Amino acid sequence: MNLKTVNALMAEVEDGLQGGLAAADVFSKSSGMSVAGIRSSPKACALFNILCERIGETIKKSGLPVPDYLHQTMLRLGEDGQVMIVVIDLDPKYRWGMAVDCSKASLGILVSVVIPDTLPRLREALR
Repeated sequence: MNLKTVNALMAEVEDGLQGGLAAADVFSKSSGMSVAGIRSSPKACALFNILCERIGETIKKSGLPVPDYLHQTMLRLGEDGQVMIVVIDLDPKYRWGMAVDCSKASLGILVSVVIPDTLPRLREALR
């Protein structure tokens, strides 16, 4: 893993979201512990890791005709949906989690620019 590159990419994400990134972490799937981040939240990493595992298990058990692989999870929180939690599966070992303030960050920029630009470079840095 190139930790310097991972941290630089997290800084790019923060810049791209123009003050709307509340926190971001790359964390281990096996332990839920952060390996790099901005305003890291160890408890959030562990909880988001468990949440993704449970959602994946539930989808598998549901019998729905959908893929059982959980690639990205996006949750809007609050009555006005002002906070979005994003968790992205990076590889067999790591996930990328973000808390985004939707009143400051453009969701179009997040989904159409920041994630697609950062994701392949982040995966490469983790090899």
